Amino acid sequence: MLKKNIQILDTTLREGEQTSGVSFTVPQKLEIVKMLDAFGVDFIEVGHPAVSADIYESIKEINKLPINAKTVAHCRLKKEDIHHALDLKMSWIGIFFGTSQSYLFDKYKIDEKKCLEMIEEGIKYAKHNGLKVRFTAEDASRTDRGFLLSVAQVAEKAGVDRFSIADTVGILYPEKVSQIVSFFVKNLNIPIHAHFHNDFGLATSNALQAIQSGATCVDVSI
Repeated sequence: MLKKNIQILDTTLREGEQTSGVSFTVPQKLEIVKMLDAFGVDFIEVGHPAVSADIYESIKEINKLPINAKTVAHCRLKKEDIHHALDLKMSWIGIFFGTSQSYLFDKYKIDEKKCLEMIEEGIKYAKHNGLKVRFTAEDASRTDRGFLLSVAQVAEKAGVDRFSIADTVGILYPEKVSQIVSFFVKNLNIPIHAHFHNDFGLATSNALQAIQSGATCVDVSI
C-alpha cells in the first residue's frame, strides 16, 4: 500500500526543457507553473539560474506568482550558484553533485575525502544563508552503497533538509529501488527524494516502488 502523504516535485521546467527541440518562452513557463500549482504539485523545479540569463529572468517572473507550491532552484555545489538563488530570493535550492567513482575520478578529479568536504562546506554555506536545501547525489545508482551512506550522513549532519537519490543513467529497476530507498529511509532522519530517468521505460515503476519503500517525494516531468 502506498503511504498517504506522497509529495511530488515537478521538473518540467528544468529537466523537461532539456528534451531535444523544447525551449519554453517565459509566458509558457508561467502558464505551466500556474497549471502545476492548480492540481497540487508540492515542489516545482524552476530551472538552473546559472545556466543562462533567460532562465534567470524566467525564475524572477515565476517568483512573482501567488502560488502554493514551493519553487526550487537547481544549483551546482558552487557558491556562485548559491548566490544566484539568494539574489532571486529563493527559499529552496536543489544542490547536486556526482558521487560515483566515474564522476569523482574522471570528471572532478578528486577523491572521496575531498568530495565529502565539498558537500559539507556547500550545504553549510547555503544553510548559513537561510536556504532550505535538498541535496541530490547525482549518479547515486552507480555509487558504492557504503560511500553513498557517508555522503548522506555528511549532508544530514551539515543541516540538509532532504536527501535525493538520483538514477542519472537510468539503470535501476523496482527491486533494486526497494533495496536502496529502504536502506536510506532506515539510516537517515530526513525525508528521502527519488529521481529516476526513463532509459529502460522503468521510471514510473521505479517511482511507485520508491514511494512504497518509504520515499517522501518523487520527481516527475510532464
